[in-house]
Amino acid sequence: MTTRTEKTKVSYRNRAKQMATAGAKKAGRRLSPSELAQNLVDRRGELAPSSFRQNRAALRFMMNEVAEDQPTLGPEMRAAIALLEDVESRERSDDGLLRTSQQKLKRLDDDLDRICHGALATTSPNAGILVDCLTVGSLTGARLEEWPSAKLRPSSDPDYAWELVFVNGKFGNGRAHGETRVLRWAWLPTELVDQTKAWIFAAREAAGNGRYETLISTLESLMRRVTKQLFPTRKRRPTLSSARHAAAARWKAVYVAPARTPEEKELGLAIVAALLGHASDET
Repeated sequence: MTTRTEKTKVSYRNRAKQMATAGAKKAGRRLSPSELAQNLVDRRGELAPSSFRQNRAALRFMMNEVAEDQPTLGPEMRAAIALLEDVESRERSDDGLLRTSQQKLKRLDDDLDRICHGALATTSPNAGILVDCLTVGSLTGARLEEWPSAKLRPSSDPDYAWELVFVNGKFGNGRAHGETRVLRWAWLPTELVDQTKAWIFAAREAAGNGRYETLISTLESLMRRVTKQLFPTRKRRPTLSSARHAAAARWKAVYVAPARTPEEKELGLAIVAALLGHASDET
């Protein structure tokens, strides 16, 4: 049986409440437990895998609490929990093995989680900045050169809560689909909003002082030190760019892997290309 600290329980309750409030605001009414669960499943492509898992855990915890406190609501809560748990089964092929796209995504996500924990275990004053860079990078898929000019703000589209505006890093050489791109989220955890703001501030401040390249070099050096300790036998280890690769793998798993026809696959690739800021869908 899983043992949770009181701090974790409070965090789960707050996170579940935030999701319920955001879902109700967007729908204009209170969502049923199954609708709330489906809402999270539908937004999976917007979130880094670790964030999705945390949100799912929060909803399951809240729904189990409600089922225990109010037995008459048990069937409704268990139906919603089943929707959340069914996500994992849909990631697997008929033989029970993870599909190739999901295997790659899980490997990248696990690596980045280990690197973040490894960095925080060091005495480096840049550990927190590296964690912010990797976490936000895997959420957005942004190029490193795009962060100093990035802007996170309340969404101009009423159907979404947040939007992140980038000046496309490859626009000048014709490798981007336009001068800017905008990513939007219907909801983001408070801590992820804080991390995004913190990383943008660090990038903007360094760029303003003419030190952004130095900051990136410092983070790359710390990354090499941590990954060498974590993955000593690997010939190729994760880099700062692995966060962007993780986002690309997540979006391909959501928009490309489920395709049943060439047309659906082409559309999925076009969506991924747009999210990454590519001029072409040859990702």
